[in-house]
Amino acid sequence: MQLNRSMVIGRRTNVECSSKHNPTYLPDEVSLIAKNRGQLFGESAEDYFIMSAGGYPWHRVPKDVVVARRGYENFLVLMAIRDKVSVIDATKTLLAVHQTDFEGNFAGHGSENVDYNMRQFTSFNFREGLTSSAQYETNFADSLSINITLELRRQWTKSESRPAHVQLKKTPKT
Repeated sequence: MQLNRSMVIGRRTNVECSSKHNPTYLPDEVSLIAKNRGQLFGESAEDYFIMSAGGYPWHRVPKDVVVARRGYENFLVLMAIRDKVSVIDATKTLLAVHQTDFEGNFAGHGSENVDYNMRQFTSFNFREGLTSSAQYETNFADSLSINITLELRRQWTKSESRPAHVQLKKTPKT
């Protein structure tokens, strides 16, 4: 497995941040709060990117796009895959918490020119750039959640549907 050209991506866990929940957490509390009150966000929203130096085909990204608008993250993932960059989904092993305020998780969808990027990207199917499109994924190797494995992810064809035990599930609220 060649990882000198790689990109790590992942999804976030949304935690409601309202008047009844104090939005300031001590570092040791974050993962517990995310586990108890959080919900894993959709597989179409990549919320972090870690890239190897010189490993991403930035020349393929149009100059006139808006970060954090629809399609941007999916385009980055798809271009990496098409350029033979090893894309690794670390959602299962790297916790990214998003404090969701009163505007909600889709506040950006109500802004002006929400589909601006989608008009800039030609011949682009954003569903090919989901977190589940990554060729690799990380998993915990043990029950202590200390050791992490990097595994080749099975790619499902359009005519197949992922079995329920393989589907990405939302973290239940408790």
